[in-house]
Amino acid sequence: MFKPQVQRGMKELDRSAFTLTRSVVALRVPTKSVGLIKSDLASDVLRVHKVLNVVSDNSGQNDHKLVLLRPEITTTSLDEASDQLRALVQKNGWETLTHSVTMGYDNWTADEILKAVLPDPTQAPTAYEQIGHIAHMNLRDEYLEYKAIIGQVIIDKSPTVTMVVNKLDTIDNTFRNFNMEVLAGEPNFIAQVRENDCVFRFDYSKVYWNSRLHPEHERLIKRFKIGSSVCDVMAGVGPFAVPAAKRGSLVWANDLNPASYAALADNIGLNKMQGRVKPFNMDGRDFIRQAFAGFYASTQNGPLSLAPIPKNPNANRTRPAAAKPDPPPIAVASRSFDHVVMNLPAIAIEFLDAFRGLFRRITGADDSSVNLPLIHTHCFTKSDEPEKDILQRACRAMGYPEDQYMELDAEVYFVRQVAPNKDMYCLSLNLPRSVAYANDDETSEAGLKRKQDDSSEAELETSDPKVSKADN
Repeated sequence: MFKPQVQRGMKELDRSAFTLTRSVVALRVPTKSVGLIKSDLASDVLRVHKVLNVVSDNSGQNDHKLVLLRPEITTTSLDEASDQLRALVQKNGWETLTHSVTMGYDNWTADEILKAVLPDPTQAPTAYEQIGHIAHMNLRDEYLEYKAIIGQVIIDKSPTVTMVVNKLDTIDNTFRNFNMEVLAGEPNFIAQVRENDCVFRFDYSKVYWNSRLHPEHERLIKRFKIGSSVCDVMAGVGPFAVPAAKRGSLVWANDLNPASYAALADNIGLNKMQGRVKPFNMDGRDFIRQAFAGFYASTQNGPLSLAPIPKNPNANRTRPAAAKPDPPPIAVASRSFDHVVMNLPAIAIEFLDAFRGLFRRITGADDSSVNLPLIHTHCFTKSDEPEKDILQRACRAMGYPEDQYMELDAEVYFVRQVAPNKDMYCLSLNLPRSVAYANDDETSEAGLKRKQDDSSEAELETSDPKVSKADN
């Protein structure tokens, strides 16, 4: 197989340095036989990106073509070719000859170019997460002196990428964004992506977005039924909230980060979900308390309803169809949120304390007519017993007896590995009635105990005290 010329140590990209001319063995065959060779004898034919393997024979006639063979076939006697090809050549008396092939920068992949440039020829940092037109890389220290050429090669070889960035630090601030530097391309951090049949637009330098979470977004959204009510506490730019609304849920969505809140509001409009998603910009615990109280109060005069999906504004107007009545509003029967989403795995599990005594404060006495929510809480764990670890941490946060963790009505679902010995899970927990209606004295005692408890969350995340109020 051909490879580009080694340019070890190159730090400023010179595309002309990768031009290479080599001779290959070719068959001169009737034009009508070309298809047979390319289909039945494909393993013998040259395969190089953007290099034609069938060319003119320079005779000026169109009745014959040259079929170029793979570089491992080095002699016109075809010693390295397949038995089938040799038999076909002998049977038809086809001429074998050599032909010069010139390859350049455009013929090599990013992996091949970088392996010809970087000190270690066995590895090339070509992996990245793509967010719209942005390629986000996490370069190791040994590659930093080559970051400019790496970024430019990624842009050249990725048709939909126009800017490459490198993360400079970990996600350890209040708003879960991180510092980054532009390696190549024009600085433009306004990204637009499609996910779950929705459009999302945001400033990637100011908010959190992870394309690898698409399967988890989709999985959870599918659990929300038409007419469900959803409380999204750490909504970010709306990857749960907006698609859930589009599927027929009523969503109240919150984020502490002003930039995330602005993008969330924008994305609600982009997807025409104004009647289905209500955005907020608050601390997470405050939002939980106020949203549940507000939702309950809004149902005092009867069930809520959800605006039907608007008609397609781009429908063909030149041939109007027969008039159809507008679809009726969707009934939202619950008097409380059916689902709560808390997608801040660093600390979301700690926010379960906001649910202790919450319903007693809202409804007074235990009211069986008010549904209790299913709470989906994302979290990290390093434990060898992840389910036990997560459930016990949830118990501590809620003030629920830790030794009774197996009695919780809960599911612990593995989402993904984020680092060696560090996994992300989603705890889906039906809020225990004993927690929801805990009295004030129990709530105070539980809060005091949690403050005194040196829980395992501390080892999972940053020591920055500001992060305890992060909600995106």
